[in-house]
Order: sequence, then C-alpha cells, then structure tokens
Amino acid sequence: RGYLNMPEEELVTLLNEIHDAGYQMGIHAIGDAAIVLVVNTLADALERSPRVDHRHYLNHFSMRPPELTMELMAEHQIHITQQPNFTYTLEGRYAENLDGWRLQHNNPLRGPMDHGITVAISSDILPIGPLVGIYAAVTRKGMTGTVYGLDEAITMEEAIRAYTALGAYLNFEEEIKGTLEAGKLADMVLLSEDLLTIDPERIMGVAVEKTWIGGELVHEATSL
Repeated sequence: RGYLNMPEEELVTLLNEIHDAGYQMGIHAIGDAAIVLVVNTLADALERSPRVDHRHYLNHFSMRPPELTMELMAEHQIHITQQPNFTYTLEGRYAENLDGWRLQHNNPLRGPMDHGITVAISSDILPIGPLVGIYAAVTRKGMTGTVYGLDEAITMEEAIRAYTALGAYLNFEEEIKGTLEAGKLADMVLLSEDLLTIDPERIMGVAVEKTWIGGELVHEATSL
C-alpha cells in the first residue's frame, strides 16, 4: 500500500495550509493508502473552506483505491494526472511487487473516469513521447504483451483528449492550448497514420512527421 514520505500529521497540516492560501495542488500519490489519505484530507479542506475551480489533482494514482475514495474525488472535483506508460515500461516492477487484483488494476483509467473524475494523461519520463502511454491506455498491455485489467482500458478518443485538452485544463491553460481552435497556440503534430482508424497494435510504430509549436514548424522528419 506504499509509505509516506512525511508524517501524516505534517502532511495534513501542509495540505490545509496550501489550500487555504489559494494555491492549486498537484500531489504525488502512488499507493492506495496515500491516495485515500490525500483525498480524505482534500475533501475535508474543501468542505471546511470551499473553493470554486481549485483543480487540485493527484499525480500518478498508480493503485486503484476504494470506490468511496473515487466517489469523494468526483464529488469534490479532485482530479488525476496519470501515466499509463508505466503499465508498459514498469511491467516487471509491478509484476514483482504486486499480484492479483492490484496487479491487474495498476494505473487505473476506466474506473476513475466512470466515476466522473477528470483524468489527464502525461508521460513523466518513461518515455517522454505520448505514443507508449496511448498504446498502454487503450490496450492495457505491458512490454511482454501481457494484458493487465482490460476493464481499465479507455478508447482512443479518450486517450487523445486526456493527453491534450485535459492536460491543458489541469494547468488552467484550456483557453490557449489543448485543442486546435482559432486563436490558440497551434501546438500540434502531424503523424504518419491516423490514430483513430489504425489497429491499436500499430500505435507505437506511428512516426511524428512534423511538429509545430506556436504555429512555427520546429521539426520535420528527415525521411520526408
């Protein structure tokens, strides 16, 4: 269930102080015990001192917590940023340290989404590119091809939106990025294939042919 990097009392005090100061919090919570503690603390803080559009979120959310915890998250709009590429890249570590239901439901996506929780997807460092994360999100496969908890899989459309629009939302940047609309930054890529139509098994073979940042072409594949 993980361990805390600071005493529980100190963590609870700190989270309340930051909330009362008006800041957004993004809190690393991996094990289900840490997730429950953080969610309960944030829910208590929001009931004591409500804030509109706080956008607090948990980063990683690697273990699926009890249903009540996810219900609290939805009720108080406590969000998640997830890294489904961990299911793929860290497969060996999960298989070594987890078993049964916990192993199958590592890095859950469908569960929290179905509870009405906003779940953005990010890459962390394993690897930075989004295609591995998208592949793992829609197939739930590790590096060996083993499927982990297919009931936690999401659709391609949901994965793309979580990597783009919802990431911008959690950063309070939805007015300038995250979708392709007139007046926004035009941060975008041209891929070699359409992710919405290809076999999911081909996702990681898709190439980034061009990249624009702020409307400026900054990368073009040499093979073009």
